[in-house]
Amino acid sequence: MDTVEVVNQDLYDKWYETSSWSIDKFSSNTPGNGGPIFAWNWSYSANSLIDMYRATSEEKYLNTFVPQATYIFTQTDDQLGIESFTGLGVSLPAWSDRGHYTAGEYNYIYPVHTGMILLPILRFVDTVKRDKLEQYYAIADDFIEKAGKALAIHNRDDMWIDLSETEGFYLGHPHGEGKVSEANKIGIPNRIFAYLAAAGLYDKITGKTEYTPRITKSLNYFKNYLLKYDKENDAYYWSYWEYSNKEGWEDISHAALTVYGIYILHKEAGFSTFTEKDFKRFSNIVHKIVKVSKLDSQPKVMQNIHQDDKSRYLSFEENRNYFTALHWSFLASYDETILDELQGIYKELSIQDKPTVTSLYNIGLYLSTLNKVK
Repeated sequence: MDTVEVVNQDLYDKWYETSSWSIDKFSSNTPGNGGPIFAWNWSYSANSLIDMYRATSEEKYLNTFVPQATYIFTQTDDQLGIESFTGLGVSLPAWSDRGHYTAGEYNYIYPVHTGMILLPILRFVDTVKRDKLEQYYAIADDFIEKAGKALAIHNRDDMWIDLSETEGFYLGHPHGEGKVSEANKIGIPNRIFAYLAAAGLYDKITGKTEYTPRITKSLNYFKNYLLKYDKENDAYYWSYWEYSNKEGWEDISHAALTVYGIYILHKEAGFSTFTEKDFKRFSNIVHKIVKVSKLDSQPKVMQNIHQDDKSRYLSFEENRNYFTALHWSFLASYDETILDELQGIYKELSIQDKPTVTSLYNIGLYLSTLNKVK
């Protein structure tokens, strides 16, 4: 059975209506949740709506998206009077974690949350401008103004380090040091690239270069210093964080987020640091982490992007990151055979009786990617 027969628009629409993030359930799912729930739940559902529009050109997906993004901007710390960093006495136009990661001890605004939340919003604005959808111009202009205020919170001189004339990287906020792992330390790649992707789209849409120099230096730093090369598979790999667990190679979920940020910067925001050859090496990660056997209709998937023990290929039942392999499907723009590798995983996804927001994301990403390569 062909993937498109089981993973299609009808399945997406059916699953979206049952999702806790469907429009009739949206606001009831969000009170008091802040950055984490918006970043790791809503953003995937929201991105799927943008991808579904790009796959089908049906404006119903944008019409669903607009009131959600509008509501999201009513939930910033400044709108709710929430202290953004405990003890500082300021409420900023972004979404703090509201103490989620410190058992309520310390509020902190993570750049990754800001990036993840704003990415679908800025992709919406970019889509509106690209397709000249005049009926959305006013709301798109409002979104870009509010997004600019949120992004600026993390673009501070004391949150940046130049590592050479051409390389640099963002740091975590200095506030919360000793309580928040990333505070005042060099950034974690997957977290920073979600933010950079949003910042790159912001510069593209506004015609400014507010973030462009630092984005370019960040891309150079990752490419020149953090990437390792797996000659056997002609693929890249890297660690979760150079500051800690340097030899613990990145898991496929966080790695997909990192590469997706680089992809958005390249494909949608116009940054050319990474070449077609580089993206082919990223796409080879998929061939490496997915094992398809003629004796078993269900592919097995590695949990990390690099490991020597070949027995670590795990089934759906064994691997909590199993469906995350589908997050890499956007790389089919550089290697269409990726979709063949992932076909068995899509089929497994299609028979799940409890779809999640990432299920929606996986379908939207697949259909929009298919639309590009067909």
